[in-house]
Amino acid sequence: MQSYALEYHKEELLHVLQEDEEEDHYSITINALTLLESSPWMGDILLTSPRNTLPLFDSALVAAQRTLLKVAETTDLTIKRNIHARVTRLPVCPELTRDVLPKTSDVGNFLSVTGTVIRATTIKLLDCEKEFVCNQCRHAFTVEADFEQYYSVCRPSKCPNEDCNNVSNFTVLAEQGSVPSHCRNYQELKMQEQVQRLGVGTIPRSMWVVLEDDLVDSCKPGDDVTISGVVLRRWKPVTVDSRCHIELVLKANQVQVTNEQRSNSLLTKDMVRESVETSLVPSLVFPSSVTYILYNKYHRKLSAFLYCVK
Repeated sequence: MQSYALEYHKEELLHVLQEDEEEDHYSITINALTLLESSPWMGDILLTSPRNTLPLFDSALVAAQRTLLKVAETTDLTIKRNIHARVTRLPVCPELTRDVLPKTSDVGNFLSVTGTVIRATTIKLLDCEKEFVCNQCRHAFTVEADFEQYYSVCRPSKCPNEDCNNVSNFTVLAEQGSVPSHCRNYQELKMQEQVQRLGVGTIPRSMWVVLEDDLVDSCKPGDDVTISGVVLRRWKPVTVDSRCHIELVLKANQVQVTNEQRSNSLLTKDMVRESVETSLVPSLVFPSSVTYILYNKYHRKLSAFLYCVK
């Protein structure tokens, strides 16, 4: 992946290196078709195991920055560790691109889904990991938040120190006044299937989409979007005497707003209709209902015109 990034995204990486803010999040857009053509095995790994592969892509982009930094002629460049690979333009096939929302059988797959945003939550600051200290051996360690449990941090069940047998006595360092050091922007969208892409009488379904880091605030309710991401399950922590609610969620890797395509399409249709309606008499505009009846019937249009002139 590092060699691919240096070959196809060298200029983008140099632009990222020239940025001043080291803590900001940056993204490199990767064309899936180009990736599959240049390195089929790498594209296959991405599609079969995206949860493990995408973090490796991010690490490869950091390594590519180091390589460019070694041969750079200027010293005003800094490595950005918060850089992400955003995969777009998946091959158009039913296995990868969908107009309908994914189902349980798609869990773990990397898909491109088209829909309409109907709701967006406020942007939050997510604490994605916490530091614990063992009260018995004073060993400090980190526990990452679990995405599948709504990013809740489970209390450790055993001390990682092999010489310690503590299983319950731990303290969260944040509770002692320390400031969380690993936070990220977080937002959720509810995406609904587009009615015009469904069969007659089909009720559109909806699902939640998770946006993180630089993807937040990339779209708003009412936007038509194409989102690439990983289909996952999530559930709230299990409690006694309560039913476990499991839902499907799409963890976004790339968000593309397609409103412009829809506007261009509608504009073209309007222009065609206007051209047809005014083809005979440019100065006379008929109501749409009359135009529909008179469409492609020359003698009736001529009769209507003569009647209006009279």
